[in-house]
Amino acid sequence: MRNGTVAVLLVIAILAGAGVGYFVGVNVGPSTPSLNTNFVTDFYYPISINYSGSWNLAYWGTNGTQNSNTTIPGCACLTGYNFEGNLNGSGKYEKTVTTYGVGYVENTFCAKATRLGSQSLTLTLTVVGKTNSTTTSNPSAEVCVTFAV
Repeated sequence: MRNGTVAVLLVIAILAGAGVGYFVGVNVGPSTPSLNTNFVTDFYYPISINYSGSWNLAYWGTNGTQNSNTTIPGCACLTGYNFEGNLNGSGKYEKTVTTYGVGYVENTFCAKATRLGSQSLTLTLTVVGKTNSTTTSNPSAEVCVTFAV
């Protein structure tokens, strides 16, 4: 009986070892590796403006593919981006813009805030923690950030 038990255990150990070998990558025939590039990734861009007066905010960017030429209102900026926004406001402002990319992409987001009116106080624009401020001679602040998957 003892020899029969040892034989059964030996067969189980051999089969288990073969199974483990299969699961850790034993090649059982020709195959072509494939990579799924159809996944979608969301990108979050928190924007804040710290200013007590009136301002204009324009933002634009690409999610990995450029469109045909697009103009950004009030901005002599690069064209060809596939998302954009533009709004006027006053006082402090916060917003999160969400974009997406399909597959392995580089996602670029730019924002430009411009002081409106005659106030020459400092306007500070922050995008994803990156900050830029206006000066007395330059009423606009621009920030661009790029993420990649």
